[in-house]
Amino acid sequence: QLKKASPKPVVNGTQSTEPAPGFKRMQIVEEDSDSDEAPAAAAPKAKASAPAAATAPAPGFKRMQIVEEDSDSDEAPAVAEPYPDIKLDHSRQGVEKAKAEANALFSRGSLDESVRWFSKGLWLVEAKKATDIPSDLHSILHSNRAFAYVKLKKWAEAEEDCSKALALNEKNTKAKYRRAVARHELGKYEVALQDVESVLKELPDPSSNKEAMELKQKLEQQLKKASP
Repeated sequence: QLKKASPKPVVNGTQSTEPAPGFKRMQIVEEDSDSDEAPAAAAPKAKASAPAAATAPAPGFKRMQIVEEDSDSDEAPAVAEPYPDIKLDHSRQGVEKAKAEANALFSRGSLDESVRWFSKGLWLVEAKKATDIPSDLHSILHSNRAFAYVKLKKWAEAEEDCSKALALNEKNTKAKYRRAVARHELGKYEVALQDVESVLKELPDPSSNKEAMELKQKLEQQLKKASP
């Protein structure tokens, strides 16, 4: 006679999901009854003379597959530190230094090196190596790196950075304009026009921003050509 399995420990009315030391968590995955895959492990024979069990489940039942999981499988993988040659304090001062150095490199035309420094500053923030970072500073890091990507003609990367910058600070007008530029180059004329029109509304004197006005005109012309 088989003994009943010991019940799992209960914590605050729910069963603990952590396996006992030395054991692995087991996950049961249902398969459709018409699946062609064999079960992970055949059931042991009760008697040597017993016939082999049929692989097809009985009508109304589904085949079950058992999959092993490591006990730490639910932990998020650690993000490797980028550019280990760039040494920065894991603090807000380190993030500010990354921003300042990246801006200086950008001004000197060292665009790829500027991207590296912006990326290292962003890693400090997003890997939570530096805490208490205001969202506007986080947003600026993305929008400034996007500007470097624009100069490098990496339009998809620029668009992505600008969207991240705006998610952090929707009032980041520079990010919105740079996204319009990137989207124009990517052929996304309608959304690019929406961005540039929003920029012109947000500026105190839209007529002073000739670049935005010129981009708007280009986009309107592109959309006219595309329309039947």
